[in-house]
Amino acid sequence: MLQSALAAEPEAVVRPSAVSRLPAVPRGIDIRNRDFLADMENVPDASIDLIVADPPYGLGKDYGNDSDMLTGEAFLAWTRGWLDLAVPKLKPSGSLYIFCTWQYAPEIFSFLKTKLTMVNEIIWDRRVPSMGGTTRRFTSVHDNIGYFAVSKDYYFDLDPVRIPYDAVTKKARSRKLFEGSKWLELGYNPKDVWSVSRLHRQHAERVDHPTQKPLEIVERMVLASCPPGGRVLDPFMGSGTTAVACARHAREFVGYEINESYCAIARERVSAVSGRLGAPLAPAAVED
Repeated sequence: MLQSALAAEPEAVVRPSAVSRLPAVPRGIDIRNRDFLADMENVPDASIDLIVADPPYGLGKDYGNDSDMLTGEAFLAWTRGWLDLAVPKLKPSGSLYIFCTWQYAPEIFSFLKTKLTMVNEIIWDRRVPSMGGTTRRFTSVHDNIGYFAVSKDYYFDLDPVRIPYDAVTKKARSRKLFEGSKWLELGYNPKDVWSVSRLHRQHAERVDHPTQKPLEIVERMVLASCPPGGRVLDPFMGSGTTAVACARHAREFVGYEINESYCAIARERVSAVSGRLGAPLAPAAVED
C-alpha cells in the first residue's frame, strides 16, 4: 500500500474531536495539507508511476493565497524548481502530465525535454463558446498538456481509454480492410485534441475551486499511464480530482495542497466516491 512505500515521517497528532469532523478516505489515498517543495523527501525517489501536475499557471488566479502571483521569468524559475524535485520521484517506467497555458508551454516543455522524453502535446479544447472578448488576437479556448516519459519503456495501456464508436466510426469499421483488428472490438485511440467541456457552475461535478479540471480528462491519464495498483503523485492537488480518479480505479495516491479548504473538499469528494464503491476506509488524522 501507499503508506508502506513512503518514507517514515513524524507521527501525526490525532485529536478525537477533530477526527470526527474529517471524512475518512480509502486506504492508499494520502491527502497532505502541505507544500510539496517542503515535503518532497517524504516521497522516495523512483517510487511513483505517474505524476499529474496542474500547477498555478502564473496568471494571477486567486487560490486563497499568493501561489499564482509569480509571472514571467520568476514563474518559470519556480516551475523549473519544483520539476527538478518531482521528476526523480518517477519510476523508470513512469510518466508525467503537466497542465499549462500557451503563454508558458514552450519554455516548460523545452525544460522538460532536458530531463524526460516528450510523448505528446495534448490540447484540451474546453468547448467554450466565444462571446466577443479581445479584438486584437484570436480568442484562447484551450489548455496545453505536456505528456512526458522517463524512458522508451514507459507504461501505457490504450485499451481502458479507447473511445466507443459513434455512427460514423461504426460505418468505417465495417470496411473489409479492418476485419480482425483489435481496435474494432474495443474502440478507437483518443486523438491529441481532447474536447471536454469545462465545468460550468451548474455542473454536478463542480466544487468551489476556480480551475477545477474535469474528471473525464484526469481519468484518461490515470487509466492509460498508471498500472492497476500503481502510485500517482499530484504536487498541486487542488480540489482532488486526481485523488477521485485514483479512488475510482484502484490506484494509490499521494497529493499535496497548501490550501486547507481545498484539502477538505478533496476529502469530501474522495469519501463520497468510496462510499458508493464500498472501498475500505482509513481513519482520518489531523496534522499538527
